[in-house]
Amino acid sequence: MSDIPTAAQITELASLLAPGLIISTIMNRAASGAPPDLKDSLVAYGLYSTGYFAAVSPLFHVEGGMQISLWLWKLLIYFLVPVIIGIILAYAYQHKILYIVSEKIKLHLAHHLSAAWDYSFSGLSSSTSLLVTLQDGTRIAGKWAAGSFAASGKDERDLLLGEMWQ
Repeated sequence: MSDIPTAAQITELASLLAPGLIISTIMNRAASGAPPDLKDSLVAYGLYSTGYFAAVSPLFHVEGGMQISLWLWKLLIYFLVPVIIGIILAYAYQHKILYIVSEKIKLHLAHHLSAAWDYSFSGLSSSTSLLVTLQDGTRIAGKWAAGSFAASGKDERDLLLGEMWQ
């Protein structure tokens, strides 16, 4: 008896985690803040996939429903539907729909960004003027323009202004 998984078992596991990977990746690209580390990502993929299959599988296993080929069925359930769900969730995240709904029903939610740095730079418009003071006291004026970037890493808070003034 061998504890080494077969290629078929590895493929099956990857297929089960694929929807969570797709949904999570799309949502993380839309989110501000530091991306989760790998061990947290693997847990997220599993949780997203579990929720996804619990919600979507009944729609794909209807007796007497529309008949489609196996390859199209797999493409839909493992890739296309997760992409659509990821885009919808990313849109809802960026437009703060959960906060709008929770406010309407008088439910207070903790903020999704853990650092004030990320919060401050996540909503800046391209016409925002900034005056940055460095640790040595040097001041740099500029505009949050195209190409500007504020890093979300825990260890460093890099800032790149798309337009700098003298």
